[in-house]
Amino acid sequence: MLKPVQSVAIITDHTTNSLGLFLKKNLETVLSGFISITNHYLNDLDPDFRIADDVVMVMTRDKAVEIKSRLDDAKKIILVNRTIRSDEIYRICSIPANARVLVVNDNHETTVDFMALLYKLGIDHLDMVPFDPTADYPDVHIAITPGERLYVPKHIGTVIDTGHRFIDVSTFIQIIDMLHLTDSEIQKRLFRYSDDLIPLESGLNSQYRQLYTKNLELDSIMNASHEGILLINNEGTVSLHNKALAVMLGTEPDIVGASIDSRIQEPVRSLLRQDHLDNELVQYHDHTFIVSGRIMEQYGQRSGTYFNFQDITYIRQLEQNLNKKLQGNGFLSRYTFDDILTESPALRRCMQLAEKFAASDLPVFISGESGTGKELFSHSIHSRSSRRMQPFVAFNCAAVPESLIESELFGYEAGAFTGAAKGGKPGLFEQANNGTIFLDEIGDMPYVLQSKLLRVLQELKVMRIGSQRIIPVNIRVISATNQNLEEKMRIGQFREDLYYRLNVLPLCIPPLRERPEDILYLMDRFRHAAKPGQLPVSEEARQVLLGYTWPGNIRELWNVASYASFLAEAVITIDSLPEYIVRRAQGFESEFERLAASDLVGQGFSVLRVLVQGGSPDRSLGRASIQMLLRSQGLDLTEGRIRGIMGSLHAEALIESGTGRLGTRATPKGSALINWLDNRLVV
Repeated sequence: MLKPVQSVAIITDHTTNSLGLFLKKNLETVLSGFISITNHYLNDLDPDFRIADDVVMVMTRDKAVEIKSRLDDAKKIILVNRTIRSDEIYRICSIPANARVLVVNDNHETTVDFMALLYKLGIDHLDMVPFDPTADYPDVHIAITPGERLYVPKHIGTVIDTGHRFIDVSTFIQIIDMLHLTDSEIQKRLFRYSDDLIPLESGLNSQYRQLYTKNLELDSIMNASHEGILLINNEGTVSLHNKALAVMLGTEPDIVGASIDSRIQEPVRSLLRQDHLDNELVQYHDHTFIVSGRIMEQYGQRSGTYFNFQDITYIRQLEQNLNKKLQGNGFLSRYTFDDILTESPALRRCMQLAEKFAASDLPVFISGESGTGKELFSHSIHSRSSRRMQPFVAFNCAAVPESLIESELFGYEAGAFTGAAKGGKPGLFEQANNGTIFLDEIGDMPYVLQSKLLRVLQELKVMRIGSQRIIPVNIRVISATNQNLEEKMRIGQFREDLYYRLNVLPLCIPPLRERPEDILYLMDRFRHAAKPGQLPVSEEARQVLLGYTWPGNIRELWNVASYASFLAEAVITIDSLPEYIVRRAQGFESEFERLAASDLVGQGFSVLRVLVQGGSPDRSLGRASIQMLLRSQGLDLTEGRIRGIMGSLHAEALIESGTGRLGTRATPKGSALINWLDNRLVV
């Protein structure tokens, strides 16, 4: 390549102005290696300096006149056409229509020139105001400037700075023609240079096809939605809507540009005048909708209001379809906390704790004897959680043969083993994704699988049998057991690391024998469910029920209630109870023996009798009152001795104490024990 001999001069005002260097870089992008480029600054030129370059570029006509005398041929002067990048023009296009916008440049002539450029590029939707440094603009909050941000008034919060304007392709073509540059490399560079610019000749038209295609895609997406979409501008006319909205509101297919007052009736019309709606329920033409609305803003200026309409009927259909799918798979929680029936303070405290656990995604570990309601609690926790609309998958680790547990939990690929389903099968962890998996009887999980279960819980990733593909899962784990896992850990039958991974939120459900308040209460509820109507329980039968230890807990109590309802005529008596219950009912021999062993038989039962006779379900007694009543019966005990006796009675669930000054009262079990002593009923 020959050494460049032709030169182009760029004329700008000041040495400190970066515009000259910016334009030089523009020229170098296309013409570097083919011409030489010089910068001349008018404030630095000597009066006699002559400009000898082949092409002289000026920004305004005034500058062309000013330098004409410094050239030997005025035809060398080119008035530079400049434009801006497409990404900047679309930022300006997004300003709301009719907004007042201050156009700011370094002087009035360049400001007007920049405004003319914006108009030429198709920016005609704004109220553009040319900047005057002597004027105030308190009502203007948006400014546009081509790299002269320092002149923008300080109170204006939104400034779109397009930067220095780029040399337009038309000017490059003029230079190339004047200098007779024909190298194909220049053409390639010019094409690359023009990619991101808005050509002055066509304005926005060259981008129209792309924008039109994008609009078609957005229309397709909007009209595929079952929800109604509506955008209203600041003048109260419809800017945009989809087909679903027209069907919901019974309007014409296209109401863009129409006033909402002329197309939409009350009560929806009033809602659309509001700026903010949160799931507002509205009845309209025999349909019920949920409407939400939000103000739309662009550059801090309100551009309109967006509304979303959801048809209640469609929402219910979605819920029904989801429930059918989950029910079909057996993956739906069936119980809530409302299904847990109790009169026991201990179980109510347990329920309160479980309700708090429901708000978390941490693992819950439920312990309790068989029949206490562990699965009922697990369903209730899921039903109260944020995952309640997602699957609830229950798996009993003791009910599935050891050889099948792994494939049930983790799934398998086709051909993984003999008898595997042709297409493979997802495991329960996959099927519980986004929901809850309940691992019942976790203490019976085979030791060899516990490490794999631990890995899944730690990493929340599953690998099917016979597969190398890792599947991420998002699950909440609830586990339960009726075994002593600490003992199983001690003898090496349960992994400690798995136990501590599961036992994050422990929940211990008390057995029925520790909830004497629930025995007769649930007996009546279960009996009524089996045989509606009045069917009281005799005193003797009450004592037998309260004296039985209930190893089967609630499940066993349900069976006894059903049996008694079937046999009893007018009253549930001992004869109405199963024979084994009567035969094995202990009365209160065990409590009597334990109290006797602690030397509390006489004094302990005296304190309990005072609480039974002097207290009531609505009235408690303090230690001072108990001491006074005992003295009236000839028994003088210190408050310290009474405190010790009450501790033993409380351990046997014969009394219950409130906090602070609430005092102590006898439990139903305590009252039954006094009756047993008085009647000496021993079965």
